[in-house]
Amino acid sequence: MPASGDLTPQERRLRIALIAIALLSLAFAVDYVARGLAGDSEYPFVANSTAKDVLFVILAVVAVADIRRQSWLVVLLIVAHVVLVATLAMSLVVGNVHHTGATLGGSLSPEATVWVWLGADVLIVVLLTWFYEAAQRARWGLRYLGSAEYVTLMAMSEILVLRDNDVLTPAQVATNVDDYLDRFHAAGKWKIRLGLFALAIYPLFWLRPPLSLMSPEPRLAFVEKRFLKEVWSRRLPSPLRTLVQSMIRLAQQMTFLGFYGDKRGAETAGYTRFSERDGYAEAMQRVDRDRPRVACLTPRDIHGDTVNADVLIIGSGAAGAVLAYELAARGREVLVVERGHHVDPSEFSEHEPTQLSRLYADGALTLSRDFRFQVAQGMCVGGSTVVNNAVCFDLPDDELRRWNDPNGLAAGLDADHLSRCFTHLRGWLPVLTQPLNGTPNPGGTLNPSWPIIERGVAALQASGTPYDFRVVDANVRDCLASGYCNIGCAWGKKLSMLDNVLPRAQAEFGRDAVRILAECYVQRIESDSRRATGALCRLGDDRTITVRAKTVIVSAGAIASSALLARSRLGGAKVGSNLGFNIASPLTGDFDQVIHAERGLQISHYVVPPASEGFVLETWFNPAGTQSLFMPGWFGAHRANMKRYPHMACLGSVVGSRRNATVSPALFGRGVKLKYTPAGDDFALVLKGLQAAGRIMLAAGARRVMPASFRLLEFSSPDELDELPNLVRDDSDLMVNTSHPQGGNALSANRDQGVVDPSFRVYGYENLFVCDASVFPAPITVNPQLTVMALARYATEGI
Repeated sequence: MPASGDLTPQERRLRIALIAIALLSLAFAVDYVARGLAGDSEYPFVANSTAKDVLFVILAVVAVADIRRQSWLVVLLIVAHVVLVATLAMSLVVGNVHHTGATLGGSLSPEATVWVWLGADVLIVVLLTWFYEAAQRARWGLRYLGSAEYVTLMAMSEILVLRDNDVLTPAQVATNVDDYLDRFHAAGKWKIRLGLFALAIYPLFWLRPPLSLMSPEPRLAFVEKRFLKEVWSRRLPSPLRTLVQSMIRLAQQMTFLGFYGDKRGAETAGYTRFSERDGYAEAMQRVDRDRPRVACLTPRDIHGDTVNADVLIIGSGAAGAVLAYELAARGREVLVVERGHHVDPSEFSEHEPTQLSRLYADGALTLSRDFRFQVAQGMCVGGSTVVNNAVCFDLPDDELRRWNDPNGLAAGLDADHLSRCFTHLRGWLPVLTQPLNGTPNPGGTLNPSWPIIERGVAALQASGTPYDFRVVDANVRDCLASGYCNIGCAWGKKLSMLDNVLPRAQAEFGRDAVRILAECYVQRIESDSRRATGALCRLGDDRTITVRAKTVIVSAGAIASSALLARSRLGGAKVGSNLGFNIASPLTGDFDQVIHAERGLQISHYVVPPASEGFVLETWFNPAGTQSLFMPGWFGAHRANMKRYPHMACLGSVVGSRRNATVSPALFGRGVKLKYTPAGDDFALVLKGLQAAGRIMLAAGARRVMPASFRLLEFSSPDELDELPNLVRDDSDLMVNTSHPQGGNALSANRDQGVVDPSFRVYGYENLFVCDASVFPAPITVNPQLTVMALARYATEGI
């Protein structure tokens, strides 16, 4: 950001333009008066025109005097000239131009004179808008946001996070958001700018100035009334209510990320980065600096416009990496293409926004069409395994029976073969029961909240509630307890595809046998009759190449794989349908003791109720930036809750949803259209899980428990929790999200209800396969990572 005392070249250019407008307007004012006195113009109109131009002179002169503090006056000048353009255009439309005075020495007709004025005013609007926006962007050093969105974020930061904090300025918070948004590429990123711009001008509809021009107290009162009370009370019509709620939620999350994602803001919540905690130096002694690393090709390594491959695998995550290893072990030569970047763990940062922008699809901002439901998916070499919690569950027996029911989903899987795949992977990855050293923190791997949750479960068990509390299995070895599971482990302790499977494949079979090309977006799969011939791809440097392959496997994940097949017009009408999720919502508990739940595995334990309950509970916590997005409350309540961050623990309520979502490619660009609203009974199960989580934490001694609701709700007794379903009416009242989309290209022996057959072959094609979570016939409630890997090993034989 430029120094406050030095004007940028763009600001100086704007000042020159304003001086020119002032002189021009002054000349017009003098001319009007002279012609009025001479008697050749109607004096009432002369007076009005003179007043108008004198006002333009005053606005321009005041703005020139202090171009930074008074830059909002330029907006008034632009608006005034837009009004002039509109009125002149109307006079031309109705033909009422006969009384227009001649200009340019009387050489033009009245109609031509109006056209000249209209053109001049349009030019002024265009130039002033261009110069103003360029000056504002230069002033603030903007890289992505426009000036209106930027100053709106500044205004929101003043009332959301800065009233009790002075470690950052509003400009620093907004700049952090601008940097974050600039770092990642997403086809739908423009929606964020549109939402913030709409928020900026929304007060105008209530005859109030934009948020950035209100002083803090009126701004706070306006937001509370128009964005919170009217949304929660449902006073607005449903479509408008959805838009208004989306605007304020977006601004809230961006502001929180801009403040608490900054080290200085996070420290106000009592958060300390891993590298600054006691024991960090000792932990680093347990890091293998010489461990194998994956070798990746980048666009600069590709010469020509065609690449040949034996097997093309699209996606490098849990399925794609396992398939690459298994097929290479059988003598096939594999090319894995990955849309995201290759970020070596040595380049990982402790800065949350940086990691979110580098490792997640759409910067972790993939949203449903109504902006209520958020899907977090990895987009980097290694896929979601780089940024997940590494939790590994076998496919539950009842879910497998449901999948295989010949009168239902009819998956046609060999249960014994699949079981052997799970057993093999548990030993080969390996999958280990956590923690390895058997002790809670400090010095251990478990989430530090687990003894508290265990105490609450034990109390309920003693009263007859049949809940079981278990430690997770995970592909994690010798965890350092950084708490960075969801932003990337830099030390090789999470045995992800990036740190484990892909390097092993290259080490054992050679880099020529397992090639990995990053920054390669597959636009469509090319086919000829009943065979796939390869893929048309766009590289990160915007070159287009064709990959020719004998076998093509789609393993890009439930969302991306469905969109790719649809773009390619492959797989039939069912592609992208019957999509479901493990939907989840957190409940936060506030305890007297300091917990620091962020210092350990983010998910280390889970609570298992009877199967008939329909949900599971998982311990869960994040670094301060991400946790602030889920922390209940607004304004002072949110700030007070964040100051209790070290005393907080979370349980997430997880439910396997119905298959009622659809995904399809966006009409333009690389984006997707995700249509999903939780079914009523699914949402009821989420609430039921939250009630159970609340009773557990209250039994463990929590002062209060809080769902991630739009309006702050606090419960301090089990009886109060009974009211939760009455207070939270639908998913607009509660934050619901997922990292586990499943389905879209269902596997089924019944061609009428599936996209791929039991050998994972796309119906109608000999050499085109799909293997990832998109082939799940239905969501499975538990974390699906190990099931995806097991299906990949299972599918290898058929491929």
